Amino acid sequence: METSSSAIQESVQGTSANQEAPAYEIKGRTMSLEEWDLNVQVERPVDFASLIKNACDIVDFYDAQERGPYFSMLNGQTYESLVKHFWVRASVYDKHAAKLEEQEKVLIDPSLEGKSREEMGLEPFVDTEIRLSIMGVLVFIN
Repeated sequence: METSSSAIQESVQGTSANQEAPAYEIKGRTMSLEEWDLNVQVERPVDFASLIKNACDIVDFYDAQERGPYFSMLNGQTYESLVKHFWVRASVYDKHAAKLEEQEKVLIDPSLEGKSREEMGLEPFVDTEIRLSIMGVLVFIN
C-alpha cells in the first residue's frame, strides 16, 4: 500500500513531473437568462414511428442494410442540462475579443506594447471561436 501511494497520486493528477497540469477555469454566465428558463427542443432527424403511423414502414429496408445503429446514433440521447449549461456560459471569441485581450496584457505590462501575440504569451488568433467552460474544462469550438 505504501509504495502505490505515489503512483495513485500521479494518476489522480493526470500528469507526470515534466508535464504541465491542465488549466481549469470556472466561467460565469454570459447571458441574463437562467438555465432553467431555457427550453430545449429535442428533434429526431428520422422518426420511424411517425412513418409507420402514416403507412410507410421502411425500417426493414434499413435493417437489411445494417443501418439501424446509424439511425439509433442520430436519434440518440440529448443531454438537455449540458446544452443549457453550454448556452448560458458560451462566449464568442473574435478579432475584437483578441484585441481586447492584447490591450489588457499591455495595461498589465506596458513593456509588451507593439509585440506580437506570441511574444505576449498569448495564443495566435486564427479564427472566430465559441469558448466556454464545462465543469471547469475549457472548450473551444471553431
